[in-house]
Amino acid sequence: MRVLREEQRFPTRNYPYHRGAAAGPTAAPAAPPQPNTLYRRVIGLDQEARSMQPDELVMLADPLGRLLRSGQPFPLSLNQLLQALNGLDGTPEALPDQLVFLVADGGHIPWTPETDTLQRSFRFVVARGRGEFTLLVSASTAIASEADGAFLQIIGWDAAHEVFHYYERLKGTFFWAGMSPHALASGTRGKGPFDSHVNGSMVMKELRAPWIHWHAPQAGINAEALAPHDPLRYEPLFQQRVTAERLETEVVRPAIRRWNDSRVRKAVGEDGVWRDIRHFLRQVVMDTTVNLASSETVSHLVMDDVPLRPPLSFFINRDTLFDTLSLVPDDPVIAEIVIPGRLYRDCLRRYDVHRSDGSMRVEGDVQFAFLTPEPAFEDTQLAEAMIQKGLLSKRFLAALSMTDFSNPVFSSRRAALLHYVPEEARGADPPATMEAEFVEALRKAIAGGANGTDRPDCPEQEFLVNWETPDFENAFIARITAYFSALRTGMADPDVVDGWFRLAEFRRRRFRRRPLAEFALTTPLTNIAGDAPPLRMNEEGCAVPVD
Repeated sequence: MRVLREEQRFPTRNYPYHRGAAAGPTAAPAAPPQPNTLYRRVIGLDQEARSMQPDELVMLADPLGRLLRSGQPFPLSLNQLLQALNGLDGTPEALPDQLVFLVADGGHIPWTPETDTLQRSFRFVVARGRGEFTLLVSASTAIASEADGAFLQIIGWDAAHEVFHYYERLKGTFFWAGMSPHALASGTRGKGPFDSHVNGSMVMKELRAPWIHWHAPQAGINAEALAPHDPLRYEPLFQQRVTAERLETEVVRPAIRRWNDSRVRKAVGEDGVWRDIRHFLRQVVMDTTVNLASSETVSHLVMDDVPLRPPLSFFINRDTLFDTLSLVPDDPVIAEIVIPGRLYRDCLRRYDVHRSDGSMRVEGDVQFAFLTPEPAFEDTQLAEAMIQKGLLSKRFLAALSMTDFSNPVFSSRRAALLHYVPEEARGADPPATMEAEFVEALRKAIAGGANGTDRPDCPEQEFLVNWETPDFENAFIARITAYFSALRTGMADPDVVDGWFRLAEFRRRRFRRRPLAEFALTTPLTNIAGDAPPLRMNEEGCAVPVD
């Protein structure tokens, strides 16, 4: 019997990786690719795909690289790949630990005859390892298929070179799409898999409870989402699925730390020069990517008398300001922002909140209320690692992070500061040199008054005030406390909450313009005009138009 789930395709997940991608090298060699041959196709470097040479193959010291150069036939389906990995048991290459995860952006919508054609986008994610998980497989649920439409993509950690390698099964063989440093280099940044793996690590958009869209403790993706005759109900991988908090804590966060720690450890070269500093600092002042967060309240359970707690990261960069810098208000209750369910429900009605896969409309919010982009862990953890290594001082990171701090994501004010970061720093103490050169460049800009830097409210002057603040930690805690006091004052005000809702939608729309927004059902939609003015949060706790 026909199963529509198996016919759904993921056009943005295969070469060229996203609709509208810039023209790049061909998707396959000019001649049909040969089976059991690993091809190289690094978009931005390779004019066309080509078979990898022996000296290149030996550099692939990750689990899949070793498997593909073992002389065995290539495993071309998810089933074959897992069987090949199982065949390594008892050898030094064995990866006996396996975790199976299930994600579907429409996976919490029950199946009915009316929703049968809904593009739910079911995907398996399988982690393999021994002690630590060094191989991550992302695949269609058509697990026996070798067809291009049933995507199969793999990330492997290469401990010898401290990089991730990226692979894709395509046209009856495998293609190597690059490795972590390609995500950072100018010629390959944002191309191929690095349009979403923008900093060269693993990606899990929903990297915090309640792990919206995943099979998770708060809401499982269960058989009710499948057609009654769907064989996936009885598939062992489906039955072996575990909940998403294990992907977060055992796989993705450790993987991000592994790569970030490697970068930070190698930042200053043997010659004492810290090069490509902007590759590091852009992850402090810009949103190179984002994660998605939500409340922990199931949206259809929000009643007029049910309080709703928006995610803390909607209001502040909790990871950097609270966890890394410990700029926490003395009274933790001050940071508890709770809005009446009635006001949120009013916004759902006023703005016609719904979901759509492009052809079918589903009324209401996504599974958990108040979905919003938040600072990405791969950015905030890098900042923490730089503090620990001494590449940044706490004062410098605090001065940067407190610039426009009421806007934890999509802050053009903070992003403007990247202009003053030097390309490299040298001397006895390169990190101190970098900070001194940054401050000096910023002072010169303010003195010259170019590009509005003579305005007291410009980001350059805001940073400088932060930088020159005596006892900055207590001063910044006081500012954060005052900000949360203002938020608490407004959290029962219909107009203030309406502004917060519109700001959340503005941020979701910014997210939807990114390649990472691959699936139509990831975020809710509204009737807010497409040309509505951009919004930001001010320190008085109100959403206001961007100047």
